[in-house]
Amino acid sequence: MEFLLLVKTKILSFIIRNINGDVSDNTSKFYQINKIWRNIKLDQISGDYIEFGIYKGKSLYHSVKSAKRIRINEDRIFWGLDSFEGFPVENHNFYKNENFTSSYEKVLNQFSKFTEVKIIKGFFSEELQKEPLSEIKKVSFAFVDCDIYESASEVFEFLKPRMQNGGFIMIDDFTSLDQNKNTISKTFFENYKINEEVFTFGHYSNGIVFRYLNLHE
Repeated sequence: MEFLLLVKTKILSFIIRNINGDVSDNTSKFYQINKIWRNIKLDQISGDYIEFGIYKGKSLYHSVKSAKRIRINEDRIFWGLDSFEGFPVENHNFYKNENFTSSYEKVLNQFSKFTEVKIIKGFFSEELQKEPLSEIKKVSFAFVDCDIYESASEVFEFLKPRMQNGGFIMIDDFTSLDQNKNTISKTFFENYKINEEVFTFGHYSNGIVFRYLNLHE
């Protein structure tokens, strides 16, 4: 038994050590997205999907297809936001413009056949203040993948009056620490009260999912 346990441990360790990090992260991320949509359908939560920081569009594509698979996106708009030029500020060793510049034209073409998808190019500080984004009334699922404290602060302020009771806020890089010792978690908890407005729904990689349940509404 001890020999078999040792063999199993070595095999499992080898597999985990040699799995590409992006594959592992995306697998856990995609699983959470699919689980969220199933809960949205179960509880019949209305409102749009909005993703802050789509980069090349992988998560947005998976979200659209997951919702379509369980037939809940008939009247729902899927918003995908990105500057496609990097970040408004650089204060992290990894989250730099050179690592996160993507092609707006390629992403736009990728989603050209999806009439329910709207791609918005620009920085949040500008785009969230004007149409069409300023006209969004209800959000059932927000995926915050903007990587840095400054951008996330603008996002959470935008979402606050729009999140539907029972909706979900999925946040990537929740505890990544920048050069100013700031984290996305810091600005999130400045905007939302844990276990009063938001409740932990799940975890993945360096991300977390909260469910918005305002018990005072």
